[in-house]
Amino acid sequence: MNKQLLNLESNRKDVSSIVEVFRIFHTIKGMSQTMGYESLAQVSHSIEDLLGDAKEKGVISSQLVDFLFVVADLMVESANALKKRESLPPVDKILDAIERIKTGKDLEYAGDETRAEEAAEIRIKMEKLDTLFNLTNELAIIKSRMLKLSQDIGDSGLLGLTDTAARLISSLQAEVMKLRMLPLSTVFEFFPRWFRDESKRQKKDVNLEIVGGEIEVDRSIIDVLKEPLLHLLRNALDHGIVAAHHGVKQKGNRVSLRAIREKDRIKISVADNGKGIDLDEVKTRAIKQGIISSVEAQHLSDDYVLSLLTHSDFSTREHVSTISGRGIGLDIVNSSVVKLGGRLTIDSEKGKGACFTLELPLSVAILRAMIFKLDGQRFALPLSYIQETFYVQEEMLKTVYHRELFPLREEILPLIRLSDRLGCVGTKGRKSVIVVQYQGRRRGFITDEIIDEEEIIVKKLDPMLTMPFYSGCSIYADGLPILILDPRGLE
Repeated sequence: MNKQLLNLESNRKDVSSIVEVFRIFHTIKGMSQTMGYESLAQVSHSIEDLLGDAKEKGVISSQLVDFLFVVADLMVESANALKKRESLPPVDKILDAIERIKTGKDLEYAGDETRAEEAAEIRIKMEKLDTLFNLTNELAIIKSRMLKLSQDIGDSGLLGLTDTAARLISSLQAEVMKLRMLPLSTVFEFFPRWFRDESKRQKKDVNLEIVGGEIEVDRSIIDVLKEPLLHLLRNALDHGIVAAHHGVKQKGNRVSLRAIREKDRIKISVADNGKGIDLDEVKTRAIKQGIISSVEAQHLSDDYVLSLLTHSDFSTREHVSTISGRGIGLDIVNSSVVKLGGRLTIDSEKGKGACFTLELPLSVAILRAMIFKLDGQRFALPLSYIQETFYVQEEMLKTVYHRELFPLREEILPLIRLSDRLGCVGTKGRKSVIVVQYQGRRRGFITDEIIDEEEIIVKKLDPMLTMPFYSGCSIYADGLPILILDPRGLE
């Protein structure tokens, strides 16, 4: 508003600036009425009346421009009062002045001395923010090493100083982390217009509901979230919602995009109330495409059948559609979510719709992981995959068709001996088993020893390292590197 008023002060015939100031007051009026701030709405409505005459004539009086600067200051003062949860400033003098202007009388009202608006926000290039974020992560690694070293030395003065430094580094890391957080609305705001155009193109009468756009997540997640959600919305519109027959509109069709936060994770779901997923059809197509055998199909759980939809070779489309491509959407969605350290879950009931949920960490730079040891080396496994742990003796393990198994309560748990997969030397004696779940499978990872559960800083691996069972690395408290396992690559 101030920018446009400065333009009008130098050129009172700038019609585009007059129209823009009118639009700004119209917006403030509508928002004030919505939120119940009647005094602001009344002032804005009265200013609209004054500007209406200026719009028609194509020129604004210098007296009105001067007065609008006073009104702009009132708006700034009101906004600051709302931020501080204080009462709005009185508007009686402003309204009296507006009436004098409307009746052609000289304006005697003079506003208070203009106060500079509080510098609440500044713009920072994202590259600089990323550099700051990387530096604080390096400090966090140094913090862990300092704590371990001071404990080994045992000096009380050094321990106190190290604890204080560690708290300050943690606080700094948390504040920098907040700077990287962006609201999901950054991504969500793209979808309503796109969804409206696509639903009309398909002649489908359907409403899109969006909830949770105010939730903030790490920018690195925001950057890659658009495509997976776009695929899910496409699938809901193309596969879930049925088009109207013979021009008869169907009421009540709905697709929802919802986000909720649960501790350090976020769940984003795309749900529809359409025809749902036919599990028998999924099995039939999976058999036809060679993904499963007819014998296997008879014993699969509903969850596992739904997980077949994410298989790279699976497609439910007989013909290619301009909206849903070639049926590889869920494979793309699953791959994107997996790279972010999350997982995709599918829930559906035939005739009642389907729900696809992305469960993601709020940040991909900091990870809660279980640290374990193999052949003297340490590895990390993300806690998001882990369900439970237990000890086992070698003689308790069974081997069937060259596959080690363990009877865990009411199920037979397939085991993976990590020392064999990772090229480590196996040891004898008691073992620790980490039960993990991924892609609808449960496995028991046999390790030598579980050390601890810690929050670690994730570093990317060199792209030349192509081993699928490593997703990244970190630095342990003693300064030595730890490789982070991706259990899906061990299958």
